[in-house]
Amino acid sequence: MVNKAKKQGTTYETNIVNRLNKNNKFKSQRFAEGGSKDLGDVQLFVDNEEYFIEAKSRQNLNIHQSLDKAIEKSGSDNTVLFWKKLKKRDGNSRRSSDGMPEVVSMSYDLFIKLLNK
Repeated sequence: MVNKAKKQGTTYETNIVNRLNKNNKFKSQRFAEGGSKDLGDVQLFVDNEEYFIEAKSRQNLNIHQSLDKAIEKSGSDNTVLFWKKLKKRDGNSRRSSDGMPEVVSMSYDLFIKLLNK
């Protein structure tokens, strides 16, 4: 039996890849589970530049620590964190988006780099 959290994560990662690949300038793919060599969840190429995406779909997240850990894992400043915040709704057994459906977080340095392109 598949772990519910892993299935949820895989679904969210696949959704990110599918949305990114709708843009002709982007090429993205999910990483296989890498264990100690894990670079992140999604690899993205834009104009021959590689980016790493860590995807989180959960109710609570310390975004500062999670982004720091994602950058440490990938070993690259070209790392972003996607967070889909979920909240349990009254009368609904499933969690759904809370507020903005998804946010993307990055370091200040990456933000400035992207603005200067």
